[in-house]
Amino acid sequence: MTLFSANDSVQPACTTNVHRPMGDIAGLREVHDDAGRLTVSAFPVAMVKELSPARASVPACYVLANHAMVRIGETGNALRRLSTHAADPTMAFAREIYVISGYQRAWFDKTAAIYLQYRLTDIAEQAGLVDVIKGVNPQVLELPSHKRASLDHFVEHGERLLFDAGCRAFRSNFASQRGTVIETETIISPDEDGPMEIGVSATPSIGSELELAYVDLWARGYPAQNGFVVMAGSEIRTAVNPSVNPILHTRRAELAAAQALTPIPGVQDRQRLRVAVWFPSAAIAAKTVTGAHVDSSKWQAPRYPQPMLIAV
Repeated sequence: MTLFSANDSVQPACTTNVHRPMGDIAGLREVHDDAGRLTVSAFPVAMVKELSPARASVPACYVLANHAMVRIGETGNALRRLSTHAADPTMAFAREIYVISGYQRAWFDKTAAIYLQYRLTDIAEQAGLVDVIKGVNPQVLELPSHKRASLDHFVEHGERLLFDAGCRAFRSNFASQRGTVIETETIISPDEDGPMEIGVSATPSIGSELELAYVDLWARGYPAQNGFVVMAGSEIRTAVNPSVNPILHTRRAELAAAQALTPIPGVQDRQRLRVAVWFPSAAIAAKTVTGAHVDSSKWQAPRYPQPMLIAV
């Protein structure tokens, strides 16, 4: 029974099913309708460790969210990608995850995931309801018109299911929540307030060079002089996450003023470091390079190809 006597909507009526297989009101919700090919699984971040390898190793578009910010991604294996994000300190802002996948495994592939990531990112930015955090800019796929038309139906259907699952990043009856989250990492500790030195001589000792493990940024550095040197040629992510300490903006401004950064032709989301820079610690170096609240564990031993012996 409806409480309203008139229906002026130009859209047809629809019915969404919300299934709680574990019973908890705020736990897992599986949202779909009988007319579509998609399902949205919504659950707290803490539940990632309970994902089933047999069921969650599927292509998906996903939304990491809290009330004021989202990150929208895509993957060919939801289990692997979400497990990685759950262990990443830069994703600690997220409280819930919304996973868009096929109601049947064969109904949703990697192309659909990439297309939804691009379209939903654009819709969220246009809506302005939350801050949209990006790692790498979503891909723009070159698709034939008939394929794009089919995927546009996925976008419309996915929006409706996301709303019914509780996601308010794309449509909402409430005011914008951008910038309303109280950040817990804005206190500058003494070890983060030290100066950096731009244009130092960079000669890493044998075996000391480390590489950055953060999305697909290319950066190299090494421990030196009670600090850490990031080498010339390293890439600096342009975007800065809302959760960073204010000192990071100061460091970025100093690099720009010293003309230590140069654009990379054809690339918009990063710049290249023209000179080597010394930082008070590896953690500070990682934060400055990534524009995110990360720690020194992002500097790892290079994964050089290893020789393979073949018996004949």
